[in-house]
Amino acid sequence: MLTPAALFFLSLTGCETIQGLIGGGPEEGLSSAETSLKAGDLPGAADAYSAVLMDHPDNLDAAIGAAYTALLQGDTEAADGYLAAAEPDAGERLSEIKLRRALVALKAGDLEKVSEHGEASGSPEGFLFAAEVALADGEREDAAVLLGKVIGGDAGTVAGEYMALINDPDPLVAGLSEAQALWALGEQKVAVRSVEELVKALPDSRDDRDTLLLLWASRSSALGESDIARSLLDLVIFPPQGQAWRKAATLAIISCSEGDSETCLDLFDKLDGNAPSDGLADARATAAVLIAEDNPEVARQLAGRYTSNAAARALLEAGDRSGAASAAPDGPLRSYLQGG
Repeated sequence: MLTPAALFFLSLTGCETIQGLIGGGPEEGLSSAETSLKAGDLPGAADAYSAVLMDHPDNLDAAIGAAYTALLQGDTEAADGYLAAAEPDAGERLSEIKLRRALVALKAGDLEKVSEHGEASGSPEGFLFAAEVALADGEREDAAVLLGKVIGGDAGTVAGEYMALINDPDPLVAGLSEAQALWALGEQKVAVRSVEELVKALPDSRDDRDTLLLLWASRSSALGESDIARSLLDLVIFPPQGQAWRKAATLAIISCSEGDSETCLDLFDKLDGNAPSDGLADARATAAVLIAEDNPEVARQLAGRYTSNAAARALLEAGDRSGAASAAPDGPLRSYLQGG
């Protein structure tokens, strides 16, 4: 199944890619910004990048770093402003700046700009973003042209999977390409609502029917769309080999989203030792986020025993900042939580 291109955005905002984001310049200011960023001190990092830009307004690494910290603080307008100002001096790195502007636009939900900057970047990832926007608009022919420009790497693999859907003789399968693009672009509720009848109408003869039903049921449950999730899950009579645990985990998440914490906990407890540990941890954290506001105690029971960013975010939603700090692995999130 497709790996959403939106995951590329997440990969660029992870703690392991900080060095790549700021470019590792030799200037003392950049080094100070990197130190602050790794410590989770976003205001400190932002100030350090701004100071570099004051003295060196054409420094691309400082502009990228300033955009990154603005993005982490939720200010997409400022993030794009830094990148736009850097374009005239970008030279051979213009493609990189354009791709980053596409990523900022993705975060802002401005799909027109995602397409514009993505295509202008001339990069495989940028063409993929533009193709996904075309698919989300129902323009499959335009999307196919753009996908044909995506060569190599993970983006090329995703493009090939999209093309397989688009070219499928079954119009229902071809329609899945649009739902997948919506999901990848962050329009996730629209995606699950549009895909429900498509997936349910797939013929029983398709080998991947149950896999697709289970995938979209899981996605729906994670968004709290329990009615859609149940309607899809009810059709998965015999889960694909090795996926029975996923059906049970999805049922548990649905129970949590519906407020039935007792059933939720019971289903998850029965999966201990009968499901992949990483998959179970992710499912429990997902359920914890859904129930955190209404039942923080159950959220803590679901997520409290794990060490992951997902578990930390769930505990933070439940109002347990100390528990969230303990659950977070080493990195910016943990530094931020420990810093109070």
